Amino acid sequence: MCGPYPRRRRYYQIREFQMASSADELESEDPDDELELDDSEPPTRAEDLPKRLYDINEADADSKAVNLEQLTIKEEDAWWNQVPLNNLDLSSNTLTHISPKIENLQSLTVLTLHDNALVELPPEIGKLEKLVRLNVSHNKLSQLPRAMYSLPELRHLNISYNEFVELNPDISDLHMLEFLDGGHNNIQSLPGGIGFLVRLTALLLPYNHIKELPPDLVNMRSLQKIDLMHNDLTSLPEDMGLLRKLDCLYLQHNDILELPEFEGNEALNELHASNNFIKIIPKAMCSNLPHLKILDLRDNKITELPDELCLLRNLNRLDVSNNTISVLPVTLSSLAHLISLQVEGNPIKTIRRDILQCGTTRILKTLHDRAVAKAKEEGGGVDDASTSAGISVTRLRGGQMDDGDIPGNFPDSFHHQQQQNGFQCPCSYPCQQQQMQQQFCVYEPLRNCQEYDRQTQGRIYEPENYQQQHQNGSLRSLFVQQQQQRMEYPYPGYFMYQQQQQQQFSYEQDPSSRSAVHPRWV
Repeated sequence: MCGPYPRRRRYYQIREFQMASSADELESEDPDDELELDDSEPPTRAEDLPKRLYDINEADADSKAVNLEQLTIKEEDAWWNQVPLNNLDLSSNTLTHISPKIENLQSLTVLTLHDNALVELPPEIGKLEKLVRLNVSHNKLSQLPRAMYSLPELRHLNISYNEFVELNPDISDLHMLEFLDGGHNNIQSLPGGIGFLVRLTALLLPYNHIKELPPDLVNMRSLQKIDLMHNDLTSLPEDMGLLRKLDCLYLQHNDILELPEFEGNEALNELHASNNFIKIIPKAMCSNLPHLKILDLRDNKITELPDELCLLRNLNRLDVSNNTISVLPVTLSSLAHLISLQVEGNPIKTIRRDILQCGTTRILKTLHDRAVAKAKEEGGGVDDASTSAGISVTRLRGGQMDDGDIPGNFPDSFHHQQQQNGFQCPCSYPCQQQQMQQQFCVYEPLRNCQEYDRQTQGRIYEPENYQQQHQNGSLRSLFVQQQQQRMEYPYPGYFMYQQQQQQQFSYEQDPSSRSAVHPRWV
């Protein structure tokens, strides 16, 4: 029945929780469980609300009595006094100076201050005896404090992108220094005592104005990487070979007129000398760099490539573009690992332009074909193509002999040895020997020799499947049967296939008959 009459509500107070077994048990029969709240009303007057509600954002009397000094933690309880600080990074800020209190960080090993506006460093940095790495690049520094050169553990120093004009000679006192980056400054020369940095492995001085290298630079026997690009160098020390561990040498954009012979730099892998005034590639340099992989000589004044370039056996990339080269030596085709040959920008007349545009593979193929054709014209064979370019291939072995013989590890040397000694086929049957009038052996006894098939028919037991083994008897009886066949037919050609297979691959153990096939022309 609808009307304005209020509904009677009943509220039940659950006194005890227990599991009900049926829906009827959920109905309460005790009238005391019924709690009527119809007469009670929720508070609606403003006097019943907390007085603090409307001024909760205002500070009370206790909060006003507290000041900043009372909230400050005690110095002896500070976390920075409890945990030693090892790494401090203040980079990418607008710092103009560093507080002398930095000397209190005695456990500091790494200090990073790059990308700031520092004009000078405090001398107190020299008291950080455990400092290993210091990076002050991208600042406005023109010198370092003298005390800093006495750091006993400093190994990594980066002062690039600053305003240094010269390096302090006291830098030689950093005996543990392994990495020095002074690029993008205005350094005019290097101090004479820099050779005392015998532990230095990387010397990076690009984008400076260095005109000459000190003679004692070669005393830094641990150097592996030298970066001197974009300087004013005109020459290199003649005894660069003393740097036995040198791996990468960057000399781009200088005024170098000639390259040294690099005698002793056998570990050199990369030589970048583009944008210079080099006219000649030393022939001795090619034989002194057996592990060279990258040779960048673009934008120079080179007029001729020596035939000795083929001695760079591990060369992967050769860039001689934008020079005045007119002829490419055919010996380049013997570089088995060469995958990039850049010759554009040269007045090459011996190779058509469309071949040059096809890339490295087509150029090397053309050079190889010309070497073969030239060898045939001179009365030699295919193997004489490597010697027809005016350089003996025996020099590939280190220049010990120059008698015109092809070394054992040179491509097609096994075929060349067969032609000199006369071809000998290992086949013991006359039908095979009659067929072996070619220049190579295709000996396959089980497929080509009828005499061999007739003699060995039925005597070599090779079961095809599991059922055939059990049809013919147990494995033990089969073994006895094979032994009886051995005694019954003791001829020398028995099991010829296994013996000839062993002879066929015996060249792997015999260095004199070992064959090495050029991977490019397979």
